[in-house]
Amino acid sequence: ESRVLRGGSTFNDSRSERASCRAPYGHGDKESSNGFRCAASTAPGAVQADAGKKPEGGGKSPAGALEWLFSRPAGIEFTKTEVTVAQYRACVEAGKCSMPDAGGSCNWSQAGRDQHPANCVDWDQASAFCEWAEGRLPTEQEWQAEASDGGERQYPWGDEVMSCERVIWKQGESGCGNNSTWPVCSKPAGNSRSGLCDMNGNVWEWTSSLEGSIRVLRGGSWTDTDPSRLRASSRLPYNPAVRDADDGFRCVRSAQ
Repeated sequence: ESRVLRGGSTFNDSRSERASCRAPYGHGDKESSNGFRCAASTAPGAVQADAGKKPEGGGKSPAGALEWLFSRPAGIEFTKTEVTVAQYRACVEAGKCSMPDAGGSCNWSQAGRDQHPANCVDWDQASAFCEWAEGRLPTEQEWQAEASDGGERQYPWGDEVMSCERVIWKQGESGCGNNSTWPVCSKPAGNSRSGLCDMNGNVWEWTSSLEGSIRVLRGGSWTDTDPSRLRASSRLPYNPAVRDADDGFRCVRSAQ
């Protein structure tokens, strides 16, 4: 009796690694080229379809509705995406977060922006959400470790030239021509080593790091035109009380 293998291995040529390729195989055979992965009807830690709904239980955090990825360079887990409007709204409805600013280029209260990053939030608001989500804001050292693959990459995706294929920035027009942020994870070609989306571009991300009384932002945004501002090493000390359309955040937690 045969079972079907998919995906190719280190021993195969490029034809065997196409998505359409399949290999019927004896189910009792044990080969060094064969492995597996698991599936479930609801994968642990996966983003739920109702991730933006008000959690049950009087303010229970949405940690299970956020997708967390382990970063080997940083040794902690990051949220895969910048926190979205829908996710942030759940915190507001739970009474644990205050509303972001609205109007202008702020995504709050704009139709069709639920999957865009929650921008126009100050440092205290970002910190409050991460605490509610049973996490915290990253230090800038943790952030840079993942964004640079431990110092091996100039950008999260590598050293290839920056373009709107990989990052949401101001190439011609702001936001790659949209004059706004984009839904999170719109540019998978720009993902980091661990699979994090939008570490550079879309919105600057608050970190927990202090420089005097100023907090540090990392990552660049949809309005930046200078590639040097979107390098993994770029940093922006900023007034923590300011709520800009360029600024958002993601959370981290200890490895689970």
